[in-house]
Amino acid sequence: MGCADSKASVPVDSFRVKEAKVIRRSYCPAGSECGQKYAEDHRLRFCHPGDVDCCERPECRNGEDCPHRLDQGHCDVFCHPGDEDYTGARKACRYAAACKDCAPRHRRRFSHPGDADDPRPPPRKACKFGLRCFRHSDDHLREFAHPGDADYRRGLVVLEDGVVPEFDTLRQLFDYCDPAGHGNFVLKEDFAEALAILDGYREEGAPLDADRGWRDLEGARNAFVGFAKFAAWAERVGVWLPVGVDVQPASADGSGNDLSCGFVYPDGRRCSCKSFCPREQAGGSSASTAAPAAGADAGAAVVCPEVGDARELPQRLPSSFTLAPQFCKCGHKRSMHAQRGHRGGDEPVPRYWMPPSSEEAPLLGGDDGIAVQQVLLTGDVVDRFQYLLDRTHKASDNWTRDRGCALHGRHCHAKDPMCAFRNKCEVPSGYRVAGVLRNVNPELWGEYALARGAISKECESDAGRPFKVIADVQTHGVFLEEKPAIESCNEWFLFHGSSPEKCQQIMDSNFRLSLAGSGATWKDAGSSTGTPLYGHGIYFADRVTKADEYSHMVEAGQRFAGCHTMLVCRVVGGRTQYCDTNEIDAVALQKQVISGPFHSVFGDRVTRLKKPFREVVVYDATQCYPEYLVYYRRLYS
Repeated sequence: MGCADSKASVPVDSFRVKEAKVIRRSYCPAGSECGQKYAEDHRLRFCHPGDVDCCERPECRNGEDCPHRLDQGHCDVFCHPGDEDYTGARKACRYAAACKDCAPRHRRRFSHPGDADDPRPPPRKACKFGLRCFRHSDDHLREFAHPGDADYRRGLVVLEDGVVPEFDTLRQLFDYCDPAGHGNFVLKEDFAEALAILDGYREEGAPLDADRGWRDLEGARNAFVGFAKFAAWAERVGVWLPVGVDVQPASADGSGNDLSCGFVYPDGRRCSCKSFCPREQAGGSSASTAAPAAGADAGAAVVCPEVGDARELPQRLPSSFTLAPQFCKCGHKRSMHAQRGHRGGDEPVPRYWMPPSSEEAPLLGGDDGIAVQQVLLTGDVVDRFQYLLDRTHKASDNWTRDRGCALHGRHCHAKDPMCAFRNKCEVPSGYRVAGVLRNVNPELWGEYALARGAISKECESDAGRPFKVIADVQTHGVFLEEKPAIESCNEWFLFHGSSPEKCQQIMDSNFRLSLAGSGATWKDAGSSTGTPLYGHGIYFADRVTKADEYSHMVEAGQRFAGCHTMLVCRVVGGRTQYCDTNEIDAVALQKQVISGPFHSVFGDRVTRLKKPFREVVVYDATQCYPEYLVYYRRLYS
């Protein structure tokens, strides 16, 4: 028997070799220092220097400020400061000579004193006369640093000839022990050094215990200690130094403040100037905002209206200053002016807290101390809150998954992630105010006023990120009882929805960061906490519709039964980190606020992502004051 022709029975296409699908690996951000470059799963996803498919990347033109560093597709194409293949200019490290980070990636990313490409001038020596120095010549200011200067910090100033650091306010001491200038103690070692210095400013008592203080101020839990908490705690342990921050927002020209001068003359007299008034330059502009006019006399004498003697003041400021000193008409720098009459707990309360017959608001620690109370507002003030809710309501495109499912509530995603999208809970068509309580809490207000003053001061410096006023919030322009200080520190009125019980707890003792993620945050099945979008912080909305998602109804038999509750809070955003991407590294964002130049996160999911709402997040409870509790009813069309 013969065999059949095999060529006739087998299709020709079956012998063709199919092209292999090429899988392009992403560039590993850790480069050759990657600790997982030999792991099989990691190698399948990322390439490393030396691999055949690891191509040379051009430098990103945005450099350190690139907003797309978390976008892997962008990082596959461009390299950034800190990457192994980046050869561009480095940015100066904020810690300067005090930096303790010796990691190669950090050293490639930032320059330090002594490096050839470090742009900073050599560090200045500390003036041996310190607070008693009365020399104002250009040469002296250029060569020596004084208490209150931006570079009078540990690691940035040179102490020679037995000179010891000295301070006239708590803020100056805090800044000296915070060499990075981010406004927080993120290292327990910095906090311990501050306490060692504080012991010299106490009249009696055992030496301060750094471990106990760090624990009392929740440094381990929050991973930092802010200035407001530090100042209040220093008052409790008997430190007699004044706070040294502007607890009341002053006008742009510095007027309207209570910043008494703290300069001490050689004979022991203190300057009698009672308020900071910027010295006028040639052309009528102040030293804080204008450059000297051409041909101006560099040794122009200025007569202090309080002291009455003439002082020789420099017209040009040393280029080594990162925060240019502002001189008062009394002849002394702005850093020498502080609210020395106000110590921790003695901050002025808002004027509208007082009865109409009172002309001035008392200090919290004065004889006219204000009791903690909740005042029911009436009249046209309630109408203003109704206008606020009407203006900030979003009538369309207003449902998010946090609103919940009409069948199973907010957490039905644990069983079926798409159930909420198929059965969307109805969004109210409007809201009607039933009552408003004003929270009069002097202790919480004192901490908030200190935080606001400290952040306002920090916003005056560039810190590598110039301060930008964010007026594009829905609550901006609505007058309640006082205009927020948006121009100096991005202070806004924002919403926070919660249950009636939690709203009362917040009004009594403020927000607790330890509870972050335990509320309406999406959680895995069986878990009591989740990971919020921008990290574990305190979240606020500029639209009532967003905050209403987390509100709860007052139970029957209670006051305002059937209504829902929401807080209207003062929030200090300061220098805010703008985030408009979906590639969010919550840990990195929080670190940029706690250990970096920012004070808050402005989560804009509207402009680029076309999501319904925006949120503001802070990671320090002293940056917010729960001022109003609003009872309202939901309206449905």
